[in-house]
Amino acid sequence: MKKIEDHVSLTKVAPQHIEPLREFTLHKHQLAFTSLPIPAYEKCLLDQKRFPVAILEGDRPVGFFVLDQGADVWAYSKSTHAILLRAFSINLPYQGQGIAKASLQQLKPFVKTHLPHCREVVLGVNQNNPSAKKVYLGAGFIDTGKEKIGRSGPMAILKFFI
Repeated sequence: MKKIEDHVSLTKVAPQHIEPLREFTLHKHQLAFTSLPIPAYEKCLLDQKRFPVAILEGDRPVGFFVLDQGADVWAYSKSTHAILLRAFSINLPYQGQGIAKASLQQLKPFVKTHLPHCREVVLGVNQNNPSAKKVYLGAGFIDTGKEKIGRSGPMAILKFFI
């Protein structure tokens, strides 16, 4: 039996991913911590510093996130080589299968290939979202011990070195 890691990959969002991303669902409480893919993707279309990423299981989009090189990254890191991971989500029917962890384990090679100037990935995870924090820490992110106030309260700032 193949492991989930063997089926999960990352790719830049392409036209064939839009409709499956539009059909995404999340638990109501998850929407306090992240965005549905399409609104986040639409921001990418308006801002060239945002890189939209589809998480695929086989060829089916089951997750999404944005790598943001814009000014918002300065609230998380003072490194000129940092990038902000935002709007990370896994479509509700695919949650709990290890897809989030498998996708984050591919972050380093993906960033090295597509954004070679980046040396660290930073993010904010809401303190009221311990399951997400556990996934990030399990994938190699470290807690910086710093906090930032987000739209839904205090967030721990995590980082991952490329």
